[in-house]
Order: sequence, then C-alpha cells, then structure tokens
Amino acid sequence: MINIERKKITVLGAGESGLQSAIFLKKKNANVFLSELKKKDGFEETIKCLTEYQIPFEFGSHDWERISTSEFVVISPGIPPPAPICMKLVEAGIPIWSEIELAYRFCRGKMIAVTGTSGKTTVTTLITRVLNAGGFSAVSCGNIGNSFIREVGQMTPDTVAVIEISSFQLTYVHQFCPYVAIILNVSANHYDWHENYESYLNAKWRMFEKQTADDYALINVENEDCVRKALSLKSQVLYFEGDLGQNPNFAVVEQVARLFHVDPKIVQGVLKNFSGLEHRMEEVGSFFGVRYINDSKSTTIASLKWALLRSGSEIVLIAGGRFKGGDFKELRKLVRDRVKFVVAIGEAKNLIHEAYADLVPVFMTGSFEDALRVARGAAKNGQTVLFSPACASFDMFKNYKDRGEQFKRIVKSWQPLTTDKKLMEVRDSP
Repeated sequence: MINIERKKITVLGAGESGLQSAIFLKKKNANVFLSELKKKDGFEETIKCLTEYQIPFEFGSHDWERISTSEFVVISPGIPPPAPICMKLVEAGIPIWSEIELAYRFCRGKMIAVTGTSGKTTVTTLITRVLNAGGFSAVSCGNIGNSFIREVGQMTPDTVAVIEISSFQLTYVHQFCPYVAIILNVSANHYDWHENYESYLNAKWRMFEKQTADDYALINVENEDCVRKALSLKSQVLYFEGDLGQNPNFAVVEQVARLFHVDPKIVQGVLKNFSGLEHRMEEVGSFFGVRYINDSKSTTIASLKWALLRSGSEIVLIAGGRFKGGDFKELRKLVRDRVKFVVAIGEAKNLIHEAYADLVPVFMTGSFEDALRVARGAAKNGQTVLFSPACASFDMFKNYKDRGEQFKRIVKSWQPLTTDKKLMEVRDSP
C-alpha cells in the first residue's frame, strides 16, 4: 500500500482502465487529472462520470505544463512508448505506471496473472470459474474488459484476482508480483507497438521479474523461447503441455487448480460444461448446409492457426484487418490442406493475397458486407465459413467485439431468406 493522498497524479487515456484509475485515485483523495488526446466525440458517458466525481479533465490535447508537475503518471495501454507524451515523461524523469501496477499497489488478495499471444481470455475465464466452483472468491479482470483497478476496492484478503494481461500493460509495471504467473505461448505479434519479437517477448517476461521462491511460474513446455528464459527465474517453475491431444489451455487450468487444492472432479465438471466464449470459435448458425463461425477475437496468426485446425477441411476463410506482425506464409500448408476459398479484407488484404493466391482462390474486398456476400456465394453444402481475421480490428471497426457483432448480425439477417427457401421447397415438393 502507498499513500497517495493529495499527490498530483495524471491519468493518460480515457478508456476503461483510464477512467477507472481516475475514479480510484479520486476516492483515495489524490489530486488527479485525466488527459485524453482524442477529441470528446464518443466519450459522452465518460465525461458525465468524470464530472460526477469532480475529476478535472481535458480532451483533444495533453497539457504538458500541467502533466509535468505530476508525481507519477498512470498510462492507458493504448498509448505506445514512442508516443510524444511518453518520450517527454521519460526525458523529464516522471515515473510511468500502468493501471496494473497501480492496482497491484492496493491489492489485498492473491493474484494470478495470465499472458500470452493467444488464449488469455479463455484461460482467465476458466481459472476463475474453477476457483469459484471450488469455493474460492475469484474475479476475472484486466485485459478481459473489466479493469483490475475497478475490482481492487472491493477485494478482501480472501479474494483471488485472475488478471488477463497484455504486453502493453506489462511495459510499465515495476513492483507487480503475482502469486501465480502464467505464460501460455509467444509468437510474433504487435509489431505495430514493439520494435521486434525480442522486445515483445521481454515485455511479456516483466510479469515474472519480481517473483520470489514463494511464487509460481507456469510455462508452456512446447514454447522454446519461454522454456529458455524460464531457466533464470527465481520462482518455482511448473511446466504444462497438452498431453495426448489435450487442449494446453485446459492443462494449465488443471495445474492452477492443483496449486489451490481444488477437487479434480470439480475441475473436470467446469471444463466439460465450458461451451466457449463469445467471439472465440463461436457457432453462429448453419444456413443451406453451411456452418458459420465467428472467431473475431483472433487477432494473430497463431490464433488463426488454432482456428483452422479446429474447423475441418472444407473452409471458406474470411481474414484481414490491421496487421500486427508475423508471416501469413507460416500457414501455407494448413491453408492448402483445409481452405477452399479466401476472402481478404482490411489493410492486410494484399499480404493475405500474396501469401495464398497461388494455393487457393483469394478475393479481396473493400467492405465487410461484400466480404460476407462473397463468402456466402463461395461456400457449398457441408463447408464452413470461418471468420478468423488474424489481425487487429481498428482499421474498420471499434474493436474485436464490434467486428464480431457485425458478423453475427449480417449472418443472422439471412435467416428469413433461409426460412423462405425452405418453405418454397416444402410447398413445391410432390
């Protein structure tokens, strides 16, 4: 715990973590100021909330004269280190904290931190459900959409915070030390933020830096880079893998359950009844014998690989968006063996065309509606239309949830057409 009463603290960014950080600091009687570079449009509810809590704010600029007098700055994960405001802060020697660091300083319960290129949300959700079923008071928070700082004020020493953490959030942690730290996997990602793969991996690894021999590090034995770096950890290292074809996500959940002494029967019950998350391999419906899957949460090439391996061998793929790094050509064999047609969208469509056009037909389109229409026309009875973008959503959508909702809305709007055709077939049959 630290004393922040009357201290001048700036919060940069007015998203979920920024707003909740500002509210938390205000409740702790800090002299807090929120600064957002974007203009006010779309922040109406945020502004209403800031006004209600009497938190001074600005939109459309960063007032350096005011920010420069801060004892420290809490930064939102959407602001990258090369941003001018970050460079000014570093030059001025003003400490930069992520919301995760701030929440950690006031957290009274145990913490389980989950990071990785893919699978974070699924594992965070499953661990929380297993612990709750086992009699613990556990809450999912962090990058999952419910900020860690929002939950801290309600936590007791008996609460377990299961925190999904991105590399962005780990860039500005300093003392953060989870009791259990999990790294699921690491592959090329976020080159729009990190300089290179090593920079990305090192950001992930900050999660383990302050751990001691009383803490646990759970490492995917199938990831060579993680295994190599784990050799230098001070915490107790436990390895997990997907034995006999088991989902490695389930394997790490079982490992955590053992640490907390949860009955294996309870664990198996939770895993057996888990039907998946919205926007992650979500079955939207079947029309004219074609299955439609919404995997909008796929923002990396690794997650696209995961989706292709689980969608059969007759796939019409819709992919693309804002490229985050990696190489689409890594999946050429999978695409050749399983994909019959590709619809490429967004800023990455040319990269996708270049990677696969010599293997399967690739159609590039400028609008999402056109992409769905093309996919519907290309798909045949018994095939699957898989929407697994492998890219960020921000070139065409607000976020991956907005992207997934639009996919589902368009596909479900075809239901009346399906029904009408079936009625016609029944009426016209002998």
